[in-house]
Amino acid sequence: FPLGDLVKKKDDGNDGRNGLGDTKSVRDIAIEAGLPTATKRESMGICFIGKRNFQSFISQYLPSVPQPGNFVDVDTGEIAGEHLGASHFTIGQGAKISGASRKWFIVGRASEDDGTVFVCGNTHHPALYSNELYIDANEFNWIGASVPALIGSGGKLLALCRTRHLQPLIPCCVEIEKNDGNPRIAVRFDRPVRAITPGQTAAIYVGGGLICLGGGQIACAGPSFHQLGRELPRLLHPSGENDLSAARRASE
Repeated sequence: FPLGDLVKKKDDGNDGRNGLGDTKSVRDIAIEAGLPTATKRESMGICFIGKRNFQSFISQYLPSVPQPGNFVDVDTGEIAGEHLGASHFTIGQGAKISGASRKWFIVGRASEDDGTVFVCGNTHHPALYSNELYIDANEFNWIGASVPALIGSGGKLLALCRTRHLQPLIPCCVEIEKNDGNPRIAVRFDRPVRAITPGQTAAIYVGGGLICLGGGQIACAGPSFHQLGRELPRLLHPSGENDLSAARRASE
């Protein structure tokens, strides 16, 4: 895990410093200390459930039986593989497709009643990016117990937002929209954000990130850049604290 200002691990097997000069990573320090877990593989799942099939475990706690179906290429409409349940996947994660000769990433489901799961062949595909999200106003928890005056009076608040754990704070504009009598919090970003996922929490900050105004469950993302027919800008926000792919993309 990252500790304080230390990065979790080396960027690659060469310079290994993530552009931080001589700063050591957590793994560097663990190796020097002779810790038995220094070179142990990382746990990417739910580490406390032990060695068991992740999808079978999760299926026990889902409200309905997972619906099998096809992985479909969002660009071509061609079937890329099959899966055992659309509920097992989240937007942006890698799709483990048996026999696939390339990496695939989850874009989303065709609909709640359809087992089709769209995938794309690039971690920075436009289908994974949107520059806005919406939260039901009644579901948003304002820490100060009331809506900030600027937003409540119909204004727009310049703030910072985080949509997933350890994601760097992202500049945004927050306002309340009437939405046919069902008010919602609209959050619009300065640049497109990867894998905005309904059901996850978006938190709003001000004061340079020192003050959290509140947060709420994401109801939906705005249309993706793929749906809008737009290309992604060269400069993108990193998806997480240790995500260096956005920076590498900008330097290409």
